[in-house]
Order: sequence, then structure tokens, then C-alpha cells
Amino acid sequence: MTFKPLLSAALLPIALIACSAPADDEAPPARLVQIETVEAIGPQRTYEFVGRVEARRSVDLAFQVGGQLAVLDVTDGLTIGEGDRVARLDLDDFQRAEREARVQLQQAQTSLERQQTLFDRGIASAAARDTAQTEYDLRVVALGNARQNLQNATLTAPFSGLVSRVLVDDFAVLAPGQPVARMQDLSELRVSIPIAEDLIATFNEEDLVRIEASFTFLPGQRFELEPRELVSEADSASQTYRGILALPANIPANILPGMSATVFAEMSSTARLPDNVHVPVNALGYSPDGSPVVFVYDDVSGTVARRPVVTGDITNDEILVTAGIEAGDYIVTAGIGSLRDGMAVRPLDALNPGR
Repeated sequence: MTFKPLLSAALLPIALIACSAPADDEAPPARLVQIETVEAIGPQRTYEFVGRVEARRSVDLAFQVGGQLAVLDVTDGLTIGEGDRVARLDLDDFQRAEREARVQLQQAQTSLERQQTLFDRGIASAAARDTAQTEYDLRVVALGNARQNLQNATLTAPFSGLVSRVLVDDFAVLAPGQPVARMQDLSELRVSIPIAEDLIATFNEEDLVRIEASFTFLPGQRFELEPRELVSEADSASQTYRGILALPANIPANILPGMSATVFAEMSSTARLPDNVHVPVNALGYSPDGSPVVFVYDDVSGTVARRPVVTGDITNDEILVTAGIEAGDYIVTAGIGSLRDGMAVRPLDALNPGR
């Protein structure tokens, strides 16, 4: 009795399975996604932006010298005036340094006078007199520095405003330049809005008919804004520019920096404006920081890339996109939740663009 044929027959299915198994390094199949072509809808005349309230200016106050904090005069939310004391360091070391510098200057002055007298009598050399003069000059500078350091040991407000946050603890040992408190100038509140680059390129201030802001806690009310400045450096992620607009002073509410506002801008009918695009709401995703993105499909490489966008109004199941994509781009409109940059995808045949 032999087992060889039986063993061979038993191993045959295993060999067939092994031959048919895919290699470990074989690429996974491309994911099926729905693709649509972005189409222009023509220029709009009314724009809506999500803005954020800002102070006219905001600074972190710091001592120019280091030392131990002795007095902290401010608290979070305190309103102070220009020149008011914010904090003071322990003055002992600074006062001692000023006294020593004053004594050393007096000694240097006495030495200089003696050398000058001796030189006039022909007893001392010009070199000795010049050395005394140099020492005196150095002591004058040293006293000036000591007095300046003593003055810098007291921190005062550079303008009237709100102490939005205290950044140190009582009696802390501070290094020069270490922020002590954050102060905001509320003499004029402003709203910052993101503006798409194509709108910036065609914008003319004369075409602006009206620009207003509204707040959710003041329903039914709008407040006219006044343009202040346009930040010329674009945001690296969204490629938008910040427009700064001034709020009126007569808003019947306690408006503070950090609050959100909706800004409405109406353009004249003759303004030369860029086309806009709408995309399905399902095409919109969000990056970890909460900013909106879409996935753009490259029909040459068969891959997708995540692209930041700036969005506007939602109409039915579509959302306005004012920056980030343009007419003719291919975007993924379904199945974006599992996508990542550079992933290979395959459009559904019925929706394969341009094929």
C-alpha cells in the first residue's frame, strides 16, 4: 500500500490556492467615487462673509529688564488708561545699581579734575588726562543705563484699553521681554473677513454700494461698516486676503474681540466681478482645524488631492465656493470620508468626466 498518489492529490488544491493568491506588494484596487465637473454660475452682486471682531490693536506688554515681580496692578478684564501702571519689579537691585553708578561717576569726575590740574601744571601727561576723561565718559553712560533700568522696572500702559489677559503669576521671576499682560485698544472695533484672490484682483472700492455687519444676538439689525485696510499677505492655506472693516461706535451691545459677525457686501451692477461656482454640500469636507476642503480629481494620474476652499451661502443642497477651485475642475461629490491626498480613485462610469 502506498500513500504517494494520495499525498500528491491532497497537496494539489493547496498548490493551486498558493498560485492564485495575490502577491503581498500588489496595489489595492482604486476606490470608486462619484466625480462632477465644476461649472461657473456667473458673477454675484451680493457677497456674504463670516467675520471676526478684532481690537484696533493688541499688544503683549513686557518689561525690558528682568527681575522678580513685586506688584501686579491689573486683572483680566480691567480697563486702564494710558500711562497707568501695569506692574512693577522689585526695585532694590536697580536702586543699588543706580547709587553705585552715581558714586563711581563722582569718583571719575574727581579723578578727571585732578588729572586736568596736574596736566595744566605740566606734571601729568596728556595720556593720563585722556585716560581719566575716558573713564569719566564711561561712568556717565553707566549712570544713564542704571537710571533707565530703574525706570524700566515699572511697566505702564502705552494706550488706554482693556487688559484682556494677565500672563504671569504674582511674584514670578521674569526674563526681559517676557509677556506680562495682553492689552487691547477698543477705541475702534474692527471686523476681519477673508476675501478670495479673484475678487481682490477685480475689486474697485468705487463699486462697493454697501457693506454691513450683523450679529446673531442682535436679530434683524445691520450696522454699516467702513473699510480700513487690506492685508497684502495671503493666508497660506486658503489663499485669501484679510479685509479690515471698522464697526460703528453706536452698537447697542457689548461687542468684544473674538466675537463672530456676518458681513454683507453689495456691489454695483456695473462692477467687473469674477464668476463663482456652486458645489454639492456632500462634496465638502473639513480639515483638522475645521476649515472647509474639497477633493480635486486629476484625470491624468487618476488620483485626488485635498484643496482648501472658501465657502459662502448654502442654497438647497449646494454651497457657494468663492476661492480654491474654478470652473472645469473635477471634484469628488460622494465618498470623501475615506479619501486622502494622493489616493488612487476610479470614477463611476456613468459620472466619469470628460471620458
